[in-house]
Amino acid sequence: MTQGSESGHARRRRIGLAEVRMSFRSAGPEPICLAYFGRPLANLMTPTFYNAGLNADQVMVMRLSMGAIALVLFALGNYGALVAGLVIYAIAYILDCVDGNLSRLHDGGNYWGKFIDGFVDDIVLFTTPLAIGLGMWVAHGDGTALAVGGFVSIGALLTGIARHRFSFVREWMVSRSGPLSDEEKAGIAHFERISNRPVRLVANLYCFAPWLLLLPKGGWVYLGVMLVVGASANLAWLVMIVAQASAVLRRKRQAVHMGKSINENGNDTVHVAD
Repeated sequence: MTQGSESGHARRRRIGLAEVRMSFRSAGPEPICLAYFGRPLANLMTPTFYNAGLNADQVMVMRLSMGAIALVLFALGNYGALVAGLVIYAIAYILDCVDGNLSRLHDGGNYWGKFIDGFVDDIVLFTTPLAIGLGMWVAHGDGTALAVGGFVSIGALLTGIARHRFSFVREWMVSRSGPLSDEEKAGIAHFERISNRPVRLVANLYCFAPWLLLLPKGGWVYLGVMLVVGASANLAWLVMIVAQASAVLRRKRQAVHMGKSINENGNDTVHVAD
């Protein structure tokens, strides 16, 4: 560490739990997994990370690494690895809130952080059923478990893709043809209110459901819950995303492509690609 870095750490004001709590103000009620598990524990852990000089990006890398390790442990198919994976999975989940706290405390939030944070969430959370199904296949040769886990994970990932795709196309539309109208904003708000319940349900399931693995026949208990409840919630969420897209993206646009064509007057018309 350079002398400048050492003096920078010396000048940094150390923080405690009170400063962490003051840095966050929820925009609305949070899912149970955040309000009563992830955020309280993250708040307790954040001063240690902040006072050690760590930033949100460093914690995000730690979270991705721990999430990947948990997935590998789930896929090994033995009980000891499963228990270790659950503990590491829970810590990685808490670190998701820690990196948000650090971002606010450092006043270093940016759109790259928002993008990569969601990308890491999708990788770790949505592929967990697949990893667990793979572990059951490795341990017992249970191809059905692998198929069910894969089906649940694919459904969750498709929902994530649709969500990000809608966000991208909406912003592209706004950049080309102007801000959303009041009617379009109302359409988004209406479907967002409807989707609140499945979104909260999905969030709570991916936080707490893996602990069902500790029950007798826990692998099938977990996969059954994720198949019936999780897949249904993701399907409802996906329908709401498509409904929002239908309500907002019907604004007329001019389709343009590379090349030339002859217009009605016989003149060359140059088309430029989107």
